[in-house]
Amino acid sequence: MRIIIAGGTGFIGAYLKKRFEEQGDVVKIISRDNNHIPWVHDRLVEELEQTDLLINLAGRSINCRHTPENKKQILQSRLESTALLGNAAAACKNPPVLWINASASAIYKPSERVVSVEQSSELATDFLGTVVRQWEDVFFGFQTPQTRQVALRTAVVLGRNKGAFPPLLTLVRLGLGGKVGTGKQIFSWIHIEDYFRIIMFITQNSSIKGIVNCTSPKPVSNIELMRSIRKIAGKPMGLPAPEFAVKIGALLIGTESDLLLNSSNLYPEVLMNAGFEFEFKDIDNAITDLIHSK
Repeated sequence: MRIIIAGGTGFIGAYLKKRFEEQGDVVKIISRDNNHIPWVHDRLVEELEQTDLLINLAGRSINCRHTPENKKQILQSRLESTALLGNAAAACKNPPVLWINASASAIYKPSERVVSVEQSSELATDFLGTVVRQWEDVFFGFQTPQTRQVALRTAVVLGRNKGAFPPLLTLVRLGLGGKVGTGKQIFSWIHIEDYFRIIMFITQNSSIKGIVNCTSPKPVSNIELMRSIRKIAGKPMGLPAPEFAVKIGALLIGTESDLLLNSSNLYPEVLMNAGFEFEFKDIDNAITDLIHSK
């Protein structure tokens, strides 16, 4: 396939590029880096012509303090990049066959009990929920009869060397890997290899379009997550982090405590109904692979 990944220089984009190229696909990256395709309309139109797959991962990380300026960048970076790609695709004679736009589990209202599926009406009204809703509105605002569109509402992506998992493993190895807050908050997650496999599955199943939850069908509580990491890392004990300590720690490292304390309780109904088979469905299998596989 001929594939273009917008915002593809980060943790997820780099993994996707490597995996696609391993199977013989041609991958190009859109970024502000001079070595890649620039965010310039005419160049985007030129590059998107006759592309099989466009993946948009562009957007400022939410892992920061949500100051007014950072909030503005988090929102604008997502809306503007999506609009640029949509306008470029609309100007193509032969636009991309499939456009997968990143989205996020933050669109759903946090809940320990209510499981969110794609057609859930329990949507969040906080800052991140509003960001994701506006992001999807821009994405689906483009009428693309020649291009199939999928918004991938993604849970926390677990990878070996970058992303959310390495810091958690470091805490466990330092003896600090106990429960966070009450430990009852639900943690929805996806192994990065299954993230790649889900994208491949979507490319091969033309009936899949619209909103897709990209998450393991087996979310876990924070207690279960930390217990799994401790067990597989060979660390039977871990000091817990009470809520007040999490809030202080988040302030010190420049992030938001809600990212650790809120529940994210998703189920991938569209993928399961379509017959997708996860390689890493259970958290123990995923953690074992991330710690012990090379």
